[in-house]
Amino acid sequence: MFKSNLLKAIVAIAIIAGGIYVIVLDEPAVPTGDINSIRP
Repeated sequence: MFKSNLLKAIVAIAIIAGGIYVIVLDEPAVPTGDINSIRP
């Protein structure tokens, strides 16, 4: 019982930490060139 809960906690922490890691390092790039050159 205890090992099962511990394993679930470790997996949950790993998923949450991985998500935060991706969000922090994801730094979206500003679009360049194409959008500014479109004319109506």
